[in-house]
Amino acid sequence: MADEADREGVTPAGEAGEERQGSSDDAAPGPRPKRPKRTKKKRRAAGEVEAVAREGRTLPAWWPAFARRYPADPELDRLVEVFERGDYASVREAAARLAAGDAPEEVRLAAADLRRRVDPDPLAVTLLLAAVALLVFLSGWYWSHAHAHP
Repeated sequence: MADEADREGVTPAGEAGEERQGSSDDAAPGPRPKRPKRTKKKRRAAGEVEAVAREGRTLPAWWPAFARRYPADPELDRLVEVFERGDYASVREAAARLAAGDAPEEVRLAAADLRRRVDPDPLAVTLLLAAVALLVFLSGWYWSHAHAHP
């Protein structure tokens, strides 16, 4: 049995202290252990609901986490659904109307928060404008200076 183990490059359990000699596979590492396969998270079906403790209402599983703390209001719930569908132009208009209207203070604050979430990031806008200004400057510089042609 020890001879078979030497040929395969494996030390039997009882001979752990002995060194193997003459095997060319000594430098090669053994087979790597396989990693468990990663599984993708499945989205829940649109019909599934999960209970939310706030105000005893149930919300769909796809409801955004930030919107779970919003107060119960049918207009605000419709806005969150439109937001989740990706129709941000409609969210901008309706959220601005709801935030400026005569709704309760919590609803107006939630609408303003939703409106803020669809607005572009001010830093990104500033960096984009700086990049455009740099492009215009470098283009003007290139065209306004003479170039030597061989």
